[in-house]
Amino acid sequence: MKILVAQSGGPTAVINASLSGVVKRAKMLKHEIIGGLYGIEGILESRLVNLKMQNEEMRLLEKTPGSYLGSCRYNLPEPPNQIYDSFFDVINANKIDAFLYIGGNDSMDSVAKISMEAKRRKLPLLAGGIPKTIDNDLVKTDHCPGFPSAAKFLNVVASEFVIDSNAYSKVSICVMEIMGRDSGWLTASIKLSEEIVNGLNVITYIPEKAVTETQILDEVSTKKGMLLVAVSEGIKNTDGKYFSSIEIKDAFGHPKLGGAGEKVANIIEKIGKVKFVNPSFLQRSASHIVSEVDVKEAVMVGMDAVNALEKGKNAFFVSIERNDGNVYSSKTKIISIEGIGNKIKTVPADFDDLMLKAYVRPLIGKMPKYARRKI
Repeated sequence: MKILVAQSGGPTAVINASLSGVVKRAKMLKHEIIGGLYGIEGILESRLVNLKMQNEEMRLLEKTPGSYLGSCRYNLPEPPNQIYDSFFDVINANKIDAFLYIGGNDSMDSVAKISMEAKRRKLPLLAGGIPKTIDNDLVKTDHCPGFPSAAKFLNVVASEFVIDSNAYSKVSICVMEIMGRDSGWLTASIKLSEEIVNGLNVITYIPEKAVTETQILDEVSTKKGMLLVAVSEGIKNTDGKYFSSIEIKDAFGHPKLGGAGEKVANIIEKIGKVKFVNPSFLQRSASHIVSEVDVKEAVMVGMDAVNALEKGKNAFFVSIERNDGNVYSSKTKIISIEGIGNKIKTVPADFDDLMLKAYVRPLIGKMPKYARRKI
């Protein structure tokens, strides 16, 4: 079998671990593995490379940030469309038997469209989607590779930011902006930094819950001592409008966001001293502080995607299921790609702090613990 694999969307610290899993398993099963450079966009231009990688290179790849094959944000139109002529010309010219796409919501939508069009054209191409997103917003999976490492990085740097900012006698209210357009999983995970710094209070503002300036001021003013306010870039007001966005949309029609955290910081300055930070792209590229669980699972979904192809599976998605038991473990489940793309898994309204911490803690793994004077 000749397998084409590509990466799409915003990278994560472990997206290349999934690629390593694909290559590793394909080699074990004696399949030929081809890489598509720059996602669908590059494939349409026939930018393909043979992935004859050695074991040492695959080992390094597992903890290399960014997209090794390059990425894109390319919105495939609904089929049938002439763009699919170009896509399948490349597939046929290179005698590709199967296609795997590592990505998030829009990438899974692309897999579904390609599968649909291949079926309409009566072509034997197998296609599958491998999850990747720090936003943790893909449906029908317990969590997404990339999220645990981003959550671990953010909890550690948030704790360090708070400690550094409160080195002076006057207390500072710390505000951090976190990625997350429509789901607040990553921002909500910052509650775990309360377990790193004794006495730290964390307030989180997420897209799932509308917020007002008055509410922010009231909530912040009631907190005493060391305080961190974690703000999702996608928070909305009670009118359903983003707190901060520029009047530009990306290739998928999503508003480009930015500045929500700084806006909240400016609001809070009315009642106290504020320090603000936006880790920006560092939260998805910090390979020096990855979750070991995340790396392991990212490799696992890559390998099991190839296993699914070996069994003749088509139009599938590799889901992660959490096993029962006191010690965390997981497994994959191959499910239909239908209903995955362009769906958003949001933080449930009844997910309290204890439930959130119990959900995230085993994914992150061991975190540091910092000393703090009581007086």
